[in-house]
Amino acid sequence: MNIQQLMLAVAVMLLATAAALGVAKKLNLGSIVALLMVGMALGPHSPWPLFTGHIAELQAIGEIGVMLLLFVVGLSIKPGRLWSMRKLVLGLGSSQYLLTTAAITALLIGMSAVPWQAALVAGLALAMSSTAMPLQFLQERGGSRVAESEAVIAVDIFQSFAIIPVLALLPVLAARHTHPDLASTLDKALAVCAVLATVYVAGRFVLPRALMLTARSLGSGAFALIVLAGVFGAGWLVEQVGISMALGTFMIGVLLSTSPFAEQVKAAATPAKQILLALFFISIGMAIDLKELAALGTSLFLYLPLLLLVKVAIVLLLAMIFGLGARAAFLSGLLLMPFDEVGYVVFASARAHGLLSDRGHALGLAAISLSFMVSPVLINLGYRLAHRFEHRRPVDGPGRPADGHVVVAGYSRIARALCVMLERAHVPYVCYDTDVARLREAVGTMHNVHYGDIADPSMMEAVALGRARLVVLAAGEYESAKRLVGNLRQFYREVPVMAAVRYLAEREELRKLGTEHVVALVPESALSFGQSILLTLGVAADQASAIVGALKTGDYAELRRAGAVEVEQAPL
Repeated sequence: MNIQQLMLAVAVMLLATAAALGVAKKLNLGSIVALLMVGMALGPHSPWPLFTGHIAELQAIGEIGVMLLLFVVGLSIKPGRLWSMRKLVLGLGSSQYLLTTAAITALLIGMSAVPWQAALVAGLALAMSSTAMPLQFLQERGGSRVAESEAVIAVDIFQSFAIIPVLALLPVLAARHTHPDLASTLDKALAVCAVLATVYVAGRFVLPRALMLTARSLGSGAFALIVLAGVFGAGWLVEQVGISMALGTFMIGVLLSTSPFAEQVKAAATPAKQILLALFFISIGMAIDLKELAALGTSLFLYLPLLLLVKVAIVLLLAMIFGLGARAAFLSGLLLMPFDEVGYVVFASARAHGLLSDRGHALGLAAISLSFMVSPVLINLGYRLAHRFEHRRPVDGPGRPADGHVVVAGYSRIARALCVMLERAHVPYVCYDTDVARLREAVGTMHNVHYGDIADPSMMEAVALGRARLVVLAAGEYESAKRLVGNLRQFYREVPVMAAVRYLAEREELRKLGTEHVVALVPESALSFGQSILLTLGVAADQASAIVGALKTGDYAELRRAGAVEVEQAPL
């Protein structure tokens, strides 16, 4: 494929994806169904193929999106919350995987004539659950802090470690007379510990320092480069010892979640995550061959519903035992139902070691692919039925940063006074500024200030600005304030905005952009100062208030005639 063909193929794929996402949204099917359909329509197994090769390469690139998805999820989970989930990771995660492996193995041995080794391989591979699909569903529904989210994350963390012994077990099953070398096992364990320690040091100390230097010297524009370098480095490092790359990126996200840069980091990673994750699901769709699935006969369509039902039933039962509630248990079972992409690797390795026949290998791969087709539909249906169960159990602590909070743009002197007033009124707020020096000052005042360009649309999405209680612009840099108001009116028109600017000309411009509540500080502060002078001179309070009120009439008409206020745009 030359460059002209590639450009045409990409253009067609983007247009098809946009159209499919629009249709899926209208039908309330979710984006994953649309992306899989685009892949099936444009892939090599389509009657009108647009891509006929390099599907594995596309999927490998798309898996970077899965890494970034886990990274963004990690940014929403502070270490304290992760530590509180240790019982779920060790309890729910381990029991889910072991019980599901045993159940699938027993099912295959009881219903078919496959050797127990092949049945065990299938159990080990199919007991793992997809990471990308459930987390994507949770993010689309804003449910990163609900009970089913904790169940999905706990299972995924355990599975990330389980990949190592599963892949190491395959050659042992293929040659039962051999015994694992104890020395090599200890070396592997030490290597894993060393890598995880390195990732911890990098995420806890090195990367925050690099982000601090970047913010001070280069600004927020260079954030994406530093963030992506850290994420890819962590993923590559853990991959060297056989751990899932996603675990390394998840660790980096959790470690950065407590830094003042967390929201800006999320905004930097989100655009690349969305594009690459979409590519991942499209590449999965391209690998699905409906003719091959049909050629496998009734075997696949007999076993697949049973296998999926086993996974759902075990997760539902365990989630109830661990106290997640009926609704969360039901949704957890559906979210963890689709098989994991790592099953492709397990089945390929098992065939290479002679543990699976060609037909068994084909059935295994087809089952994984077909689960990607049916699971989104079933999960969407499950969400529609979930209202029959109890309401979702919220997790302690706030949701995304702007949920129900007042968002203050810029940590100016006026903003600091506002922070004090909001704290005394017990009103939750969060303030964003891109000046590192101001962030350091905020540490001393104990105000809730974070690094971030809140006027950036990616940043707005990362902090869920659409769910803010109020956005306040407190006389910071006017051009940034104007850009923020313009983006708010474009993307989050329903969010209330109040602004304080210096001059009347700036006030008029913001009002034209759609902001009703704008205060011009120069005339207001002048009148306030003048009222204080009148009171000091013995003028009665009522008379002083009347004078100030009269000067405000006609939009400060008398002050304008006297040249007491700026009526033209002035530089700040």
